[in-house]
Amino acid sequence: MTEFTVSDGTIEKMTCERERVFIEFLDWQEERWIIIFENVLGVKSVGAIGVEVSEMFAKDVTSLSQELFLIDASEVGLNYCFTCARECNIVLTVIASGYTVEKCD
Repeated sequence: MTEFTVSDGTIEKMTCERERVFIEFLDWQEERWIIIFENVLGVKSVGAIGVEVSEMFAKDVTSLSQELFLIDASEVGLNYCFTCARECNIVLTVIASGYTVEKCD
């Protein structure tokens, strides 16, 4: 796995396929990365595409995870939350078993 910290960059694009979400992230040094979330259970986005992100952090419980718990209590995953740099609110939540990162050339 490539060393990577989500901070001070922009979510450029998001695509998904069965149980996977791909996020194209442009960092403050103008380097492009692909964040690949595996075994995705849920995604909640509120204006995330094109927004400047200050950080990504893991959280045990979110409103999305509580909704998913009501649907199927046997499913578990970690909440990965992306925070908007300007308003400091969460603009993207991905519930998944984990993620990997690849640097784009």
